[in-house]
Amino acid sequence: METKKIWLILDSRGFGGIESHVEHLALGLNSARNEVTVVFLNNYGSHPVQRRLLYAGLQCEVLDGRLTTLWRQIRKHKPDVIHTHGYKAGILVRPMCKMMGITCASTFHSGEEKQGKLKMYDWFDRHTAFLADKVFAVSTPILSTIPCPAELSDNFVNTKDLSLSSGEEIAFVGRLSKEKAPDRFVLLAKHFPYMDFHIYGDGPMRKDLEKSAPANVVFHGAQTDMRRVWPRIGLLVLPSRAEGLPMSSLEAMARGIPVAAFNVGALDKLIQHDKNGWLLKQGDVTSMVDVVHDWRNSDPQKRSTWQINAISTIKERYSAEAVVPKLLKAYTQTT
Repeated sequence: METKKIWLILDSRGFGGIESHVEHLALGLNSARNEVTVVFLNNYGSHPVQRRLLYAGLQCEVLDGRLTTLWRQIRKHKPDVIHTHGYKAGILVRPMCKMMGITCASTFHSGEEKQGKLKMYDWFDRHTAFLADKVFAVSTPILSTIPCPAELSDNFVNTKDLSLSSGEEIAFVGRLSKEKAPDRFVLLAKHFPYMDFHIYGDGPMRKDLEKSAPANVVFHGAQTDMRRVWPRIGLLVLPSRAEGLPMSSLEAMARGIPVAAFNVGALDKLIQHDKNGWLLKQGDVTSMVDVVHDWRNSDPQKRSTWQINAISTIKERYSAEAVVPKLLKAYTQTT
């Protein structure tokens, strides 16, 4: 397959699921011998993804937020493909690609109900998605919210050089917002007063959570590099009310960390109950308590089985080797 000049464009202030996806996508496309540039629409200061990509030898561009600058840069470099992530990149870039005859792809990562201005931007993003040549969603529920032809494209992780976790922490990893349901994680911790529960992330619910959380909940705040944290984690809990296919679940399982989750988004495609993790009825905290008991009291052989099955699932279906060739083929089909 011929080398392509591919731009991945996003607007980002910090690090979350979209940023993790873009980082893995950039590395995966680069490994497939494409010329990849990650473009940040605005300069919000030093960005953890930018630092890591530059260290890995990839190109990054940071723009000034102006439409004219974006237009000039696209016109000057004329990439073969531009792949947008997030509503701002999608809304701004798709019409420019259409006018310049550049292949455009857009991935939709979020399916939860938006509020305020975000609701308007989200509506506009979805209703202008038809301007892209290819539209992807990371889960079937998200796919159903896009009012134009679109297809499922799984999130994935790069599995090369990953070390297995031997940690014992029970952890929540994600934004502290209603759809991620960190309040359920705090409720879970109250059932185990002599065990520590760890929260990695920040968000609008943090202050209220800190007030209501028992002493055994440790708040670590937002993380710029989870690679240093994963080795400490033994069980990832995903108590979400709404999801796509969360990057945290893939990152954990790629390192042999089983995931206990409520059945939401595309997690039923990822998790096989009691084989590589646990998939529970939405909001069933009582069953989640049982899972924590079972995991905590499991023998080394059982833990090894969960670990092996988790890693195998990622390598077969959610690794760069499994997903990137499909994306490249989709890019080519539009040109």
